Amino acid sequence: MVKIGIIGLGKMGGYHANACSIIPQIKLIGISDPCEDNWKKIRSTKVIKTKNYNDWIDSVDGVIIAVPTDLHFEIAKDCLTRNKHVLIEKPLTKSIEQAKELFEIAAKKQCALHIGHVERFNGAVQELKKIIHKPYLIESHRMGPFSPRVQNDTVILDLMIHDLDIILGMVNSPIKTINVIGNAVKSKKCDIGIVQIYFKNGTAANIVSSRASHIKKRIMTIHQKNAFIELNFTSQDISIHRHSSDSVKLGHNQLKYRQEETVDRLFVYKDNPLKLEIEHFIKSIKSGKNLIDPEQDLGALQIALQLEKAVSIQG
Repeated sequence: MVKIGIIGLGKMGGYHANACSIIPQIKLIGISDPCEDNWKKIRSTKVIKTKNYNDWIDSVDGVIIAVPTDLHFEIAKDCLTRNKHVLIEKPLTKSIEQAKELFEIAAKKQCALHIGHVERFNGAVQELKKIIHKPYLIESHRMGPFSPRVQNDTVILDLMIHDLDIILGMVNSPIKTINVIGNAVKSKKCDIGIVQIYFKNGTAANIVSSRASHIKKRIMTIHQKNAFIELNFTSQDISIHRHSSDSVKLGHNQLKYRQEETVDRLFVYKDNPLKLEIEHFIKSIKSGKNLIDPEQDLGALQIALQLEKAVSIQG
């Protein structure tokens, strides 16, 4: 049994608490949040509910940090220094220097430092890795309505970082050129971001993220030789389209073009990605393996911060 505490019980912290409640290997010891109304999300009377995590931090093996990004570095550093394993919501920090410092502390203390890139645990993303082969074009659209709770971060750190993380891992090639445009629509920060990345291996990526849209949409398409792959993050579905034949039919005053294709729908084992993310964290704590992966985790953050700086200059 791994003893866990949750710091921050807002929207994401509430999701983490629900996921923890269905994982047998976890004993939730305490939660901390400055808003007492959020404590109501935890019904158990055995869980310590407080405004300050110091009231229970010495009783836990690890913590889940789901506070505003500005507080990530200070709290994570404190917990790691006290030999506590840390699962922290993305983005890790707002500077690459702070992120590197946290990984250095985690390595020294032999503690887990996992970042909440929950899409890595999406069943469709796991299957996608098995069928990708030399893609030449990747497109992603991640959008939804505006929420005031994220207005202190740009859409790049809020949403786009998920797709950056997946694409960088999928392509596994240095970036040759990168372009970005952004626009503030609902807040004082970038709410719409469009990024074009060209990798040295020839792959191109077009990433669109918006938190100023009327609908919620999470899709990625991959173009590669002999296949067009479409992934739906929300439904965890994958469709593989393959071109079979073309034909042209001449008729009276008309020319008709017909394209035929086959569509395969890939079987995907579907589970709660957040639950799987937490289970991976617990497994690392118990085994002492895969505690940190700074190369992968710093890659997406570094690009996201670079893009964020670029759109701020545009503004």
